[in-house]
Amino acid sequence: MPWPAGRETSTMTVLPIRLPDGLILRSAIPGDRDAFASLQSDAHKDSDGKPNAAVGAWSAELFDRAHPTMELADITVVEDPATGALASGLTLVPQTWSYAGIRFGVGRLELVATHADYRRRGLIGRQFDALHERSAGRGQLMQVITDLMFFHQEHGYHAVLTQRAGRGGWTRDLPPAPSAGEPAGLRCATAADAPFLESIDGHAGSRVLLTCARDRALWAYELTGRSRDNMMRDEIFVIQQGDRPVGYALSGYGGIPSFPIPSWLPGQPCPESVTSISGLELAPDVSWSEILPSVLRQTTGADGYMLWLGTEHPAYQLLGDLLVRRPPNIGWFVRIPDLAAFLRHITPVLDKRLAESAFRGHTGTLRLHFYTFGLRLHFQDGKVADIDRWPEHTRRSSDASMPVAMFLSLLLGHADLGELAPAYVDHRLQTQLAAALLATLFPKLPSQIWPVI
Repeated sequence: MPWPAGRETSTMTVLPIRLPDGLILRSAIPGDRDAFASLQSDAHKDSDGKPNAAVGAWSAELFDRAHPTMELADITVVEDPATGALASGLTLVPQTWSYAGIRFGVGRLELVATHADYRRRGLIGRQFDALHERSAGRGQLMQVITDLMFFHQEHGYHAVLTQRAGRGGWTRDLPPAPSAGEPAGLRCATAADAPFLESIDGHAGSRVLLTCARDRALWAYELTGRSRDNMMRDEIFVIQQGDRPVGYALSGYGGIPSFPIPSWLPGQPCPESVTSISGLELAPDVSWSEILPSVLRQTTGADGYMLWLGTEHPAYQLLGDLLVRRPPNIGWFVRIPDLAAFLRHITPVLDKRLAESAFRGHTGTLRLHFYTFGLRLHFQDGKVADIDRWPEHTRRSSDASMPVAMFLSLLLGHADLGELAPAYVDHRLQTQLAAALLATLFPKLPSQIWPVI
């Protein structure tokens, strides 16, 4: 399905921009399709040095097939008018995430690429600035990116949320099928299953702090919006008990059928056959203990399996010691440009945590010092009354002072104060009351953000 007429005309006030050396930063247009796909596939070469065709297909299909949340103006390119070549490119994928049930807009940055002849000119940084402004204009409270690596802090990103976590085992160790046959079956999901998948996903989201919410349109896109050549296409199965759909299983990991297990690198072949499962959810009235082994027996036609299901999941509890592999976690890089606005947005969650704690009925102010700025959280009768900037912030007059990255780790449930303290020796908790209040407001909780976009 092509882009609807006129979608590519969405305006972005900061573009186009004329850069040094005559380069032009602008929004993508339909005619950029082939050059953008070629740029991305070349920048993300396979291990053998050949252009990555799967990345190229992913990039091209952002132009060919209408994405439920993206416009062409969400893709920036840097053009060299002297040659007509695209020197660099970047995309912004609008998403909706949920924080303990409170939804908010997120701008996910992806497909970062610069041609080798144009590197070290700050082209990615200029596109970051442009897409950050566009993200803010869309009302998105957070921006995220994976694999930003070495230049994240200059753009305000911090690795404060788990992006990939999993555990794995050997197929041979799974219990055999019962003599009466498998208690559940699998079938390939279709677009008609989108309402059911949306409902199951909504239930699963209640189990974690942060999740990416997919409505029916996004589920339909996951099922029909990508060709088999697209890097991001996975196999989605509906789990059936008789004629009743009871859950889903996602085979693959962001388009990688067999995601490498460290110490092997992404994109490198595994030394043995391994099946990756990055989504596995059941209806609330269905027994995990009955269904899980059956699903794994039918999806893991390989020597081993990896469950990329976050840091906590019902499957981990049931499989227990069978999960002999636990590779290192990989994190999201997160940027929250207006921390006060985000905290105000999730105030209902904070109020609920206070009401269920020893701070029920608490009145007072929590002064937080982040070295370059400060915030005040005002409480009245056990509820957040206001959150504002603290212009005269100082470390000595604060209740707690810490780097922003440490606070974001608390806010997003990534770690608790005890776990973070050794890594942030420059933080100070001035009072025990402040320590207890922070622990109450921001407990450690698991999150699961499905990697597919």
